[in-house]
Amino acid sequence: MDPTGLIPTPESIPAPYWLFLVLDILLFILHILVINVVVGGSLIIAYKRWFGKNEPLEDAVHGIMASKLPTSFAIGINLGVAPLLFMQVIYGHFFYTSSVLMAVYWILVIPLLILAYYGAYIHIKKYDISEWMSKSAILVVALILLYISFIQVNNNTLMMQPAKWLAYFDNRDGTILNLADPTLIPRYLHFLLASIAIAGLFMAMLWSFRQKKGEEGSESKVRAGLQVFAWFTLIQILVGFWFLMAIPREFIAAYMGRNLYFTIVLLFGSLCGIGAMVTAFRGKMRPTLMMLLITVAAMIITRQNLRSQYLESFFKPESLTVKSQYDVFVLFIVILILGLISVAYMVKQAYLASERRAG
Repeated sequence: MDPTGLIPTPESIPAPYWLFLVLDILLFILHILVINVVVGGSLIIAYKRWFGKNEPLEDAVHGIMASKLPTSFAIGINLGVAPLLFMQVIYGHFFYTSSVLMAVYWILVIPLLILAYYGAYIHIKKYDISEWMSKSAILVVALILLYISFIQVNNNTLMMQPAKWLAYFDNRDGTILNLADPTLIPRYLHFLLASIAIAGLFMAMLWSFRQKKGEEGSESKVRAGLQVFAWFTLIQILVGFWFLMAIPREFIAAYMGRNLYFTIVLLFGSLCGIGAMVTAFRGKMRPTLMMLLITVAAMIITRQNLRSQYLESFFKPESLTVKSQYDVFVLFIVILILGLISVAYMVKQAYLASERRAG
């Protein structure tokens, strides 16, 4: 059976597709950075709580991040709404279909996400009151986020491969996963390793603020956070090669010089990632942060490039019908910008309040 017959007809869009694509990439950068902190932070904290020394919250190297985890959770989820909407404008007919095929696992994401959010609060609120409850809460949070990440990666890969949708005729229970995809595991590990690395850098950044205030012991904790970033970035680079080699052979050549744009973006992002790792090993915060941001942007663009390759024979965004509604679109963008400003202000106030309590 021809899988193209399973692809729904896309809706018309209110503005040129490239506008939504640019907005999707820009806002996804913000979303993924915060989500990396949440996922990686929960894994680091869970490991430290279960296998490290039982230290008071204010003395533990991970303590400063644990107190920020619930807020980061809420911000990350909210920042994910806009890029998800922009992605669905262009690729909704693929994303909705793959979500239905794995509906049982996908729908579980919502209640589990709520449970993990509350778990982050229980962990911090019970930290010095009930060690067992606090440790159990952060373990549950980490396990839930591992599950959600795995399901998200499954959905992202399944939506790009309509040929795999034919499995529906053998399994109509909404339990289809893309487990046979050779990119699934390296893609998943690539995300998890990036999350731990970025969480380590976030931890170092928070301690660097304390260091500037002259807090005793903060310098060693800054170095510890940078070491976490550096080592996990090194491992991530190795997994990245695995990921690259796992994609279909006909796509690889595009990143080896056949497509100059694809090659330059990937090469530039990789070099900046290596540079960030080197500066982190040397204990330099600012250049590490700057090169990380460039790396994340380049890798998200590469992610979009790879998605366009997978879907090229089924769909091209420029084929979408445009029914201009610029007045509504501009109003949406204005509200979005005001929302981002409000979130930034609330984050600043929350951080200042937590620092005053810590001080």
